[in-house]
Amino acid sequence: MAKSKAEKAAEKALDSARVAVGEAEKAVKKLDKKTRREAKDLADRLQRAAKDAKKAVQRAKKTAADARVSAKQPMDQVDAPASSTGIPTFRELRDRAKDRGIQGYSRMNKAQLLHALGEG
Repeated sequence: MAKSKAEKAAEKALDSARVAVGEAEKAVKKLDKKTRREAKDLADRLQRAAKDAKKAVQRAKKTAADARVSAKQPMDQVDAPASSTGIPTFRELRDRAKDRGIQGYSRMNKAQLLHALGEG
């Protein structure tokens, strides 16, 4: 029995549809892999950002605790100037700057130390 033209055309269309479905499934798998990879990358970046934020919070808490401790210390601990002129000595200024945590105090001269300590 001979197949009609319509049956042959239908079989040909069905075969091309099967091929198209197979190619679509492959594309979906590939896209799915890419999407999973991107999601993993985003998750890694989020995890790193969370770690950085946690470290920043810890640093801020430590700084706040240090500030509370230094605020509770009485100001009576500041030494009076040794000379009769009322101007503290260079060594006294350096010690005060060190106690207050002023950066770069070791490279400052007397005038700069006075200015950094708010006394000049």
